[in-house]
Amino acid sequence: MKTTGVAVIGAGGIGTLRAHSCAQIPQVDYLAVCDIVPEKLDRLAESVRADVATEEYEVAIRDERVGAVIVSSDEEFHHGPAALAAELGKPVLIEKPFVLDLDEADDILAKADASGAEIFVGYTQRYRRRFLLAKQAAFAGQLGDIVMALGKIYVTRAVGEAVARRSPNTTPSINTLTYMVDLILWYMEGKKPVEVYARSASFVFRKYNRDDFQWMIVTFDDGSVATLGTSWLPPHHWPAYTATMEIDLQGTKGSLNVDDAHRDVILAPEDPIPCPYTPEHQVNVAFLGSAMPGDFVMGEFFGPMKEETDAFVRHILGIGGVGLATGAHAREVLALTMAADRSCKEGQPVAL
Repeated sequence: MKTTGVAVIGAGGIGTLRAHSCAQIPQVDYLAVCDIVPEKLDRLAESVRADVATEEYEVAIRDERVGAVIVSSDEEFHHGPAALAAELGKPVLIEKPFVLDLDEADDILAKADASGAEIFVGYTQRYRRRFLLAKQAAFAGQLGDIVMALGKIYVTRAVGEAVARRSPNTTPSINTLTYMVDLILWYMEGKKPVEVYARSASFVFRKYNRDDFQWMIVTFDDGSVATLGTSWLPPHHWPAYTATMEIDLQGTKGSLNVDDAHRDVILAPEDPIPCPYTPEHQVNVAFLGSAMPGDFVMGEFFGPMKEETDAFVRHILGIGGVGLATGAHAREVLALTMAADRSCKEGQPVAL
């Protein structure tokens, strides 16, 4: 059986899920974990029985036993480890958003071009079965030419606050709406976005100098249009304790709607339960399945992030793996979300 070693950079919430995902994959025969906070690092290393735990990402990535790298640090710190992995020719999976600066994105892609490394970005929602089926319908031509699209994603205030506190340079568009931009560009593959017009406002998140929501209209080179929106306004105790999503695709030969509101499995326990992403907040009613990465069930991790991690490992070993978002695609997503933020500030459309 083909195997590889993996280095997971970052031992926070998402890095923990990635490391557990790797630990559950038989093809991963060596696991290194890295974080600058010793307590987090030691806790994760013990829970996944890591082969190496280090506070220096250079040590983890340069190790000859490491054949692939997953960058799960805060979004402000993606560039350093991703660029090093790319320079060394090691395939790398970077959490979304790719980076927070187009120059950094271009640097990583240039290093990858020079070394032959493959760059992927973790748009995990692709791996929800319903969104994969939507891609298959589009790929098979069952919708014809997709000429109109709608996509929205709402996350709770607790999630928005966690993002705003850890990253001074991210926005609802770059951090959250990016999921919708990724999916719609994926479904409408081959069309080039040429203009974006966006509007937003700040009331609740004014203290963080962030917007509460954003809606954008994207025009493509063939005249097709997509309307995409996000909100950080749902209250802390909203039952969909991470995200609510919806996609509507209208084509020349068919229509497709994906309702990802998670109202199909509702838990109402006697005692409140903590939210997976923000455990400091509790809910009295929970829409199970609304945790975007997935869930721990009886000690093992299941869900889209596990599926994506597995696809990454299988792809680099040449034994399968579909649906991964390339670095070039993620760069386009980043450019579009940044242009939407600029449109909000300038109050006019922005050409792409």
